[in-house]
Amino acid sequence: MGTALLVGAGGTLGSRIARLLAGFAPEARVIPASRRGSSALGAEARRVDVHDAATVRPALEGVDVLVNAVGPYRYDPVPLVRACVESGAHYVDLAESPKFLGRVRKAAKGASVAVVPGCSTVPGLVELLARPFFELPGAVRIDAWLSMGSANAVSAALLAGLLVPLGRNAPDGARYFGRVESRTLAGRPLRFGRHPVGLEDLPVPVRLFVGFDRAPLVYALRAVTPALGRLSETAVSRLAQLGAPAAALARPFGTPRGVLRVEALAANGGKLAGVEVEAHAEGLDVPAWPAVWAATRLLRGGPSPSGACVLADLVPRTDALAELRRAGFEVREDRSSAT
Repeated sequence: MGTALLVGAGGTLGSRIARLLAGFAPEARVIPASRRGSSALGAEARRVDVHDAATVRPALEGVDVLVNAVGPYRYDPVPLVRACVESGAHYVDLAESPKFLGRVRKAAKGASVAVVPGCSTVPGLVELLARPFFELPGAVRIDAWLSMGSANAVSAALLAGLLVPLGRNAPDGARYFGRVESRTLAGRPLRFGRHPVGLEDLPVPVRLFVGFDRAPLVYALRAVTPALGRLSETAVSRLAQLGAPAAALARPFGTPRGVLRVEALAANGGKLAGVEVEAHAEGLDVPAWPAVWAATRLLRGGPSPSGACVLADLVPRTDALAELRRAGFEVREDRSSAT
């Protein structure tokens, strides 16, 4: 098996990816990387600063796959992707920002390696779970509902990814988190707000709703949404850096439980089919697993897609559901006739 360079290995999701890769693909060599290099991550670590293109090319020597776990994904990914393409290394990231995803895909045109952005819960896992629903007769919309456990680790990058879109316009004219929606998932009443999903040009449109296991957190986000929508994305990212320590104070009052539900709807609102993944613990492993699956598939060699592709091009849906079950998550699938 080949060698992976894990950029952002010391971060919240990067460290989880390193742990999961060690168990899922123990034969792979994983080299940690960060902007501080060996001073932060050990003697084998390499220095990569995603804001400094000159640091990327030397770090790719002998690398088969680069996994970019450096969030928030608000910087320019083009130099990073081009360095991978020119060095013959596949590229994987966990980005959720539509702008970032678009730049990665544009930079991947004509590439002979696989460039796979969005290998996280959103958009990668959502699209993977929704794939069979695109062919359902009468399906006019797919809704995804993601509730996160507030006892899970909080980082500035994760907080920025949540906050930056709030108050901004969705493609259909609605404002992200402009209202709070109620929904029962895994037998619990939960609260959600609309959020970008990063999926376009699909046979059936997909909407995403994001919330927490504690309703007051959702209502607090709704309360600050108008103010956040008037700030620049850079300003909101800076606020996230300042607010991460305060957000961590909510952890003792929350739970680690998270749930993702993806369902297909008919024109009259009736449910056609759905799938639900529930994490009773280690909820942040769910967004880390898609990058692990994608990287492992590419590290094992053999035929692979080239240019911009998605998680579903590399990982069969049945395999993903089986791996989630093996990892200890509860997976429920249902199908009913809409009336």
